[in-house]
Amino acid sequence: MEAIGILDDLFRYSAWANDRIFTLCEGLSDADLDAPREMGFGSLRNTLFHILAAEEIWWERWNGEPFRPFQTDAEGLGLAGIRERLEIVDRKRRELLDRERSSGWTRTCSYQDAKGNTHCFPLHHLVHHVANHGIYHRAQALSFLKGYGRTVVGGLDYLFFRLARPAVGQDPTANAALQQWGLEVASGTSPVLAWQPEVISNYFAYNDWANAKVLEHLVSLEPAALDRDWGMGLGSIRKTVLHLWDAERWWLRNGMEGSAEYERSPVTTTMEDLRSGWRQTMERRRAFLSSLGSGADVANRLLEPNIKGISLRLPLVEILVQLGGHGTHHRAQLANMLRHSGVKLPGLDYIAWIRERAA
Repeated sequence: MEAIGILDDLFRYSAWANDRIFTLCEGLSDADLDAPREMGFGSLRNTLFHILAAEEIWWERWNGEPFRPFQTDAEGLGLAGIRERLEIVDRKRRELLDRERSSGWTRTCSYQDAKGNTHCFPLHHLVHHVANHGIYHRAQALSFLKGYGRTVVGGLDYLFFRLARPAVGQDPTANAALQQWGLEVASGTSPVLAWQPEVISNYFAYNDWANAKVLEHLVSLEPAALDRDWGMGLGSIRKTVLHLWDAERWWLRNGMEGSAEYERSPVTTTMEDLRSGWRQTMERRRAFLSSLGSGADVANRLLEPNIKGISLRLPLVEILVQLGGHGTHHRAQLANMLRHSGVKLPGLDYIAWIRERAA
């Protein structure tokens, strides 16, 4: 069966998720789109425009276009215009990636950032940054939309994209149950996701780095701040960060031990205990990933988790990619909750990790 690379698939996922965001926006007035809120880039329109502006300017950087300032204000650009330009840059990016695919996108790309500083990194790192960047800001867009009573069943996780575009079909009973939840499901017609251990390793290393940055700021917060309900994520800072840990532990157990029960950490878990527990989880996960090796057969390995009584068949590689994006999504929510709690996090983008690692 045809296989597709992880970074290629992340952009297929981005197009799918963007389509759902714009569908949710249909019928909103200009007043709704521009209503100020201390999140993202200040409004729903500017936050969606930021996704576009970033994708356009990164494409220009990869192509050696002259430096220009990074635009942050949509200046009234309509949603149809933002959507159309996203589709255009997606097409141009695919053409560029196809041209350089044979080299593994190892070309060193030199560019100037928004402050005029020059950086040089392999193209594949910059491509991964852009794919991950959209996940972060779509989480903010969903929070804006929730304020207008507009939500999407389950959310926009990569896993839901893969249920809608599966390489492995589910049992008809499972499909029927998923459809009853309101999820989009289909038969197995999409390409198998290739096993690329370096991409997976980088994604987890980035997530571990970003999670550590968040946890450093949580240990000093009072319980009242940790447990305040902000109406986003899992409600509170504590519940959201525990959810990240619980999800990773559960999927790791499914991979190592077979089908496992989902266990929620007590809401009384301290941030110090969480940091200690997360370090142990990282060590177990690194050992597990090392045990997989680099063989292509890993791409065909299936997990069979039981989710709320539904038995599923999911490729291990897809779950690993899901965890990378899952962390990014919820850190966007945590960053906003922390900002309103008087805590400003440092930059948590994939590119910030690359720069710090290279320093």
